[in-house]
Amino acid sequence: MPMNGPTAVERTSDREMVVSRTFDAPAQVMFEAWSMAGLFRRWWVPRSMGLSLRSCEMDVRIGGGYRLEFDLGEAKTMAFFGKYLEVTPYSRIVWTNDESEGGTRSPR
Repeated sequence: MPMNGPTAVERTSDREMVVSRTFDAPAQVMFEAWSMAGLFRRWWVPRSMGLSLRSCEMDVRIGGGYRLEFDLGEAKTMAFFGKYLEVTPYSRIVWTNDESEGGTRSPR
């Protein structure tokens, strides 16, 4: 799935941003790459940073959640997690994002 053009980032508020990318692939393939844990794990992990994905849980539906936990080495982990706000098959996925060291929720 080669990217077709630059990544566009728009800051919509002090807590929100929209990231847009265009890929040369059918919408169904792209949706499945973002919504199926087995496919997501294959491409999303930033290997160039030497990270490995310890766990990947995804419940891709409105109100569902996700949790990605990275192994940082030396018994340290980093977790990203959030909820799915919008899910329109083959068109759009909107989610929240939070992160913490040690795989636990950050205090708010």
